Formats: sequence, C-alpha cells, structure tokens
Amino acid sequence: MNQITKRLKEAIETARVLSHEQQDLLAVELIERASKLSGPPSRLSPDERAELEAELAAARRGELATDADVAAMFARHGL
Repeated sequence: MNQITKRLKEAIETARVLSHEQQDLLAVELIERASKLSGPPSRLSPDERAELEAELAAARRGELATDADVAAMFARHGL
C-alpha cells in the first residue's frame, strides 16, 4: 500500500500545528502503533476469552456499568 488515506492526511495536517517536540512524540507513538498493527494478532488466554464473552453477553442484555461504577473504577486507579 503506497497511498495515504484521507483520514491519515487529516491527522498529519492536524499535527502540523504542534511544536516539533510534540510532533516527534506523536511520530514515536504512530510508529509503535503501526508496528503493532502489522504484527500478528494478540491471543487471549482461555480465562480472558471467557471473561470477554461474559461481558459482551451482559452488554447485549443491557447490563451496563452505572455512572457510579465507572467513577469507582476511576477512583481505584487514581484517575
């Protein structure tokens, strides 16, 4: 693939207004992310897969976290 998508062009244009230091930080992040995308997909452990499937099933049933649940999770992680 040798063409840049419209969305990536927009992202680059947005980055042009950043300082050189910020552009360099963004470039490092983009390179790291691109290398992960081009690598093999990550594998879930059986326990991780079961947990994910259970959470997806709960979401399909409309069992979503409340605002209080989310606030508590952020508080536990110092966010």
